[in-house]
Amino acid sequence: MMPVLFAIGAAAAAHTAFLSWLPSLVDAGRVGQESGDHDVHVPLLSAIFPLGGMLTAPLWGWLSDRCNFRALLILAVATLAIATALSGSTSLTFLYLLRLLAGVSFGAIVPLCLLVGKQAATGDADKARIFTILTASLFLGDFAGPLLAGASARLSPQMPLFSFGLGVGGVALALTFVRTPSHFWQVKQLSGSSTRNSNGFVLVLLGLTITGTAGLSAVHLSMALHRPAALLGREQIALMLSLCGLAMLGAQAIQAKTGWLVTRPATLAAAILILLGVALWLFTIAGSGLATAVAVFAAGWSAATLRLIGSFWISAPRDHSGVRLGVQHAVASVGQVAVPSATALLPIQWHPGVAWVIILACILLLFAVPLAWGRTERQT
Repeated sequence: MMPVLFAIGAAAAAHTAFLSWLPSLVDAGRVGQESGDHDVHVPLLSAIFPLGGMLTAPLWGWLSDRCNFRALLILAVATLAIATALSGSTSLTFLYLLRLLAGVSFGAIVPLCLLVGKQAATGDADKARIFTILTASLFLGDFAGPLLAGASARLSPQMPLFSFGLGVGGVALALTFVRTPSHFWQVKQLSGSSTRNSNGFVLVLLGLTITGTAGLSAVHLSMALHRPAALLGREQIALMLSLCGLAMLGAQAIQAKTGWLVTRPATLAAAILILLGVALWLFTIAGSGLATAVAVFAAGWSAATLRLIGSFWISAPRDHSGVRLGVQHAVASVGQVAVPSATALLPIQWHPGVAWVIILACILLLFAVPLAWGRTERQT
């Protein structure tokens, strides 16, 4: 399992490593263009990464249900390594292509790694433990990315991510040569008597995923665009982002200890929806640094837990788990694309309305969660 942990961590790290150099890479590729184009290309290059995963993750999942998917994962990690390593002194057109390839690769790596975890698990409790470890590795990669990018840039300033990309390539080699049981890489399709979840239950799980990522995106974007009065500058914003990441890691550790993910999923989901709604409300009215920190911490905790619930339970059926995880990963990108898009299109005085729409979604899901778990064959 260790190479799989490195693969999912490397995928997340490649994302944040690129973001830390994005403005400089745009400037390097923007030769002979108007200076105002800089503010256009930065958000577009930020959005094309989750868009690539959103469009292709279900296809990767569909393929994983029908073949030995070890080769798919190796291909995805190798492609990510190449796309990352070549992100340097290139034209903007080539930079867009590399960013799209990286997003497509990310859309494969995350669901495939989770699928390996499902295949490796010996039961629900073991699966919950493996999923929390994999998700924690994902968040650790988010933190490590900028640090690794800085170290890589010192080795090759003209191609700041080249050395980092070589490291990701090393993960692909590890996946190729490390021996693992064959059943980790093949989903056995069972007869029609296999357990399936209802369509309504799946929709609720996808709703939890969208709401969690949208809420977190709204908080992050608001800090970047509006700089709440309680935050004095970029250092405070960076501290809040780190606090958010700490909360996301803490959520994984707690879920691994409590077991509620398996034994009391409906109660857990309802409690986290309430926490997210309160966090968004508190963030919109926070007048002090402490209140803002509490809201950011709660939002990170909620988003991480809702995504974990979605991933764990959407893969619960004994067949078609790959495509379900692929769809869930694609849906996780919807909030990351929708919230910035809505913020860009709406007048600035309406921006707080984005948070209130997400709060409304939390309330609606709060009523849907007990009904969905009560009707599914997987109720606990």
